[in-house]
Amino acid sequence: MTASITAFPTAANDLIPPPGARALRLKAALHDAGYSICLERPRLLKAFRKSGAGKGEHPLVQRALALAYVMKHRQPRLYDDELIIGNVTSKRVAANFYPEGTSVNIIEDLFTLEDRPIKLKLSRKEKLELAALAADNVFTNMGARAFAKPGYTGELLEILSPKRYIVTEEAGVGHQVGDYRRLVAEGLVETDRIAARCLETRTLPDGSPADADQLAFYRSLRITIDGIRGMAANLADAAECEALRTDIADSRRAELLAAAQACRRVPYYPPATFQEGLQACWLLHIAMLLEDFEQGMSFGRLDQALIHLYDADLACGALTREQALELWVSFEAKTGETIPLYSNRMDVYFSGNCVGQSITVGGVDAEGRDVSNELSELVLEAFGQLGTREPALHVRVHADTPKRLLDKAVAVMQRTGGRPTLMGDETVINSLQHTGMTLEHARDYAIIGCVELASQGRTYNSADAALFNLPLCLELALNRGESFRGERLGLLTPPLAAMTGFEDVLAAFRSQVAFQVGRMQRAINRLEETYRIHRPTPVNSIMTQGCLAKGKDVTWGGGMYDFTSVQAVGLADAGDSLYALNKLVFEDKRFTLPQLVEILNADFAGHEPLRVELSRRFPRFGNGDQAADTMTQRAADAFTDAVTPRRNTRGGQWIAGFYSMSCGVGFGRHTGALPNGRKAGQRLSNGVSPSDGSDRKGPTAALRSVAGLDKTHWGNAHVLNIKFDKKLVHGETGIRNLGTLFRDYLVRQDGMQVQVNVQDAEILRAAKLNPEAYPDLLVRVSGYCSYFSDLRPEVQDEIIERMSHGL
Repeated sequence: MTASITAFPTAANDLIPPPGARALRLKAALHDAGYSICLERPRLLKAFRKSGAGKGEHPLVQRALALAYVMKHRQPRLYDDELIIGNVTSKRVAANFYPEGTSVNIIEDLFTLEDRPIKLKLSRKEKLELAALAADNVFTNMGARAFAKPGYTGELLEILSPKRYIVTEEAGVGHQVGDYRRLVAEGLVETDRIAARCLETRTLPDGSPADADQLAFYRSLRITIDGIRGMAANLADAAECEALRTDIADSRRAELLAAAQACRRVPYYPPATFQEGLQACWLLHIAMLLEDFEQGMSFGRLDQALIHLYDADLACGALTREQALELWVSFEAKTGETIPLYSNRMDVYFSGNCVGQSITVGGVDAEGRDVSNELSELVLEAFGQLGTREPALHVRVHADTPKRLLDKAVAVMQRTGGRPTLMGDETVINSLQHTGMTLEHARDYAIIGCVELASQGRTYNSADAALFNLPLCLELALNRGESFRGERLGLLTPPLAAMTGFEDVLAAFRSQVAFQVGRMQRAINRLEETYRIHRPTPVNSIMTQGCLAKGKDVTWGGGMYDFTSVQAVGLADAGDSLYALNKLVFEDKRFTLPQLVEILNADFAGHEPLRVELSRRFPRFGNGDQAADTMTQRAADAFTDAVTPRRNTRGGQWIAGFYSMSCGVGFGRHTGALPNGRKAGQRLSNGVSPSDGSDRKGPTAALRSVAGLDKTHWGNAHVLNIKFDKKLVHGETGIRNLGTLFRDYLVRQDGMQVQVNVQDAEILRAAKLNPEAYPDLLVRVSGYCSYFSDLRPEVQDEIIERMSHGL
């Protein structure tokens, strides 16, 4: 049965053209496919291991040989209407099973796959194979290799049941934006030639001697490139074979032959046409996804990488703008074919089925000049036609951003409800410079996944290494390192009687934060050491500047910039709670500290009027109240001060960010009552957004509060969600008003980031009751978007309950 796909209305001023027939068919095909799990990749890895190939080789070479085997032996899949070809999995919409990571956890749901919030279709035979593959890797996945050792029981338990932090790198690193500009300019042939020369001369590119590890690295590059070429050739063969069929239209035959011709050239040789450029980027993207895991693998500034090919094709008459838009629609539709694989237990923390394949448009060049172009607009138009869960879109905004580009971005928000994200260039660039990045490289930033920051093709970010429960640290500070449930989770900090002033409470809070960040670092360090041996990433190393020159894989420290990036969850709850505690105990002296803690320990039992007062009448972050905002800054500083002095095992720097995924729900279940009136077990605030419903003075006050925070050391950015009532921000007036609001926040107030839900609350409630009637209702969750029907009920409730604004 074909899903009922929304026919979007034409945007105001026709900024976004209505979807063409091809776009509607591609979108419908994605929806009709349902979700499944692909077992082809682990099946091929198992066959490679059984063959004995690579035995005794250097770990870098072993990994490259395994990946090349997978790429060369995958079955090409072609689908109707697509102009850009190449399949991430063996099914139309599916999750790859990564036995090296936490994919093995899906075995928990083996008998309930069809009953989960994210339903997965798998035959009985496939389920048996899945169980066997999981069993094969239960002791060899990265988590087992890293933590199934004496002395690491605590870290293993925290990963299995996250309360204080969740280390996402157990699944894989992912989260990268490769050097697609260099790929388009040079292809892979130049890297192959340099690696061959280094092997022949036994030197680095600069002529200095290469050691055995470096020579193994260059071998790994050549092997991997050969694997990518083999995958492209297989796709070309399949497209040419399909074109020989007698039952297809001549127009479709021509499309297949054009795709085959592109795959014969790219990505090994530099693309000569716009279509070849898109095809090259997609093939490398597939290789990146097959190598690591799918989360946050991003394209970056494609409007900059491909504009010369677009202009040349238009100038010679080989392409029209309408044809280019169809190509880009096909490219973006391909990103909708891959989904993540989480067990039901972990889906609480990452609800929404999103992998965050980001495209960044607009912004400035190395000299600070605007570089938005026609492709910047084309990217937005293509998404406006599709309105799918993927790709993630980000528009860079600065003082000289053309009004038309920002208007078009707002028109896409109006039409689709959730995309794109808007980034403030000045604040982002300043934060990246404080990580040690040069001004020129900081200006060339692109977004990874949700909002994570990287200099395109120069950075190994480890951009979502872990997420951290910040409010829990206040609970532990008030209970000598124990939760209110009696679990010993933290550092032994002073008793309440010794906390005679607010600064004593703050010091205990900061100590708990530092202690938990230290535990988190120990776990991440162990994973980093494990990855170097058992899961190096030659494709990523090809796409990251610095690796070729150093002769080092990115997991060995080869990237030009190297970071480990961790994010705090529940910032507004922590800040509001510090404010309320100080006000109640130390300023107004309505309660002693032990009395207040007793109330929190009892989850406000017998004190409901106080809880209502704290929740509804106390000053809160997000309303332009200086005292409340200052406390939120102090909570943020506790985290960044604990994070930024640390170094990873590659010699790189730790950097901080503030976003949540849906970890606010997962962490909230393990966090007791807070002084801001939040009851035990309730979800935590999202990103740097005000706590749900507490931004009472409208969007300008909320933006002012966030803009006023010092983001100098937030090198991995933040997420700010704002929800607008669709009925109040529609049409040309809505575009004008929202555009003015966002430009003022991002340019004049030095805002860093903002993302929007433009929704009708009545439709959201109806969709929760009858999801089949709204299969493509797209909503903004955290730094990512999801189909509303894919979200867990408690996350749906969060979207519904967020304060809805008008202008």
